[in-house]
Amino acid sequence: MNVLRIALVGGFLSVAAVMLWVSFFLGVETSVGTLLVNLGTEIMGIVITVAVVEWFFERRRLQTRGRQLAWDALHAVEHAVWVWQGGPREMDTDEVRGILNAVGDDDPLPDFTEGLFLNIGTRARRLLNNDPDAVAAMPGFMNGLEQLARLSAIRDGKEPMKPRKIADILDEGTSELARSLGQPTERHLASLIRYRDPGVGSQERRHYGGGGHMHFGASQPSAPT
Repeated sequence: MNVLRIALVGGFLSVAAVMLWVSFFLGVETSVGTLLVNLGTEIMGIVITVAVVEWFFERRRLQTRGRQLAWDALHAVEHAVWVWQGGPREMDTDEVRGILNAVGDDDPLPDFTEGLFLNIGTRARRLLNNDPDAVAAMPGFMNGLEQLARLSAIRDGKEPMKPRKIADILDEGTSELARSLGQPTERHLASLIRYRDPGVGSQERRHYGGGGHMHFGASQPSAPT
């Protein structure tokens, strides 16, 4: 679609340029020359005005889409961190970073939680490859996605990715996403986050809802009451 717009703009500008050239060739003081000058300048003015307006509309559309994608990515991180570490169900970015700062290599990382991080990394890589214009329209969004995209390799190595490394990737990605969205980027002290509980049973309950294994078929996670 952008190629078609460029072609149309270029075509009309070429027509206007030809009219102006012909008018000067015939003489601008002649009736035909005057007519061509008026038509050429009018067409050129209209085309430039429409092109500028279209550019602003397209930029606004890309910014709106980029902002929505950035929020989606940040919410996905917040949900995955909540499943992994617990804490309040609704957390600000500074609280998320605080919890991630407290992660240690002895924190359990079951397959279903690892799968959440893998999905975040895969989606981040796809956005970078498939929607670069919308990503570039939000300053800082690309940096956040590049950090999160590293999680797409979470199962590629011979050894499992260490929980501390995963937390560092999530922390950097959260910080960049928050900055692009104008959200708090400071790190809330982890000691002030209540109810942190990375136990496997608690992760199951937060992810699947209810009583853990008996709800492994649940399609939607539900927050604890």
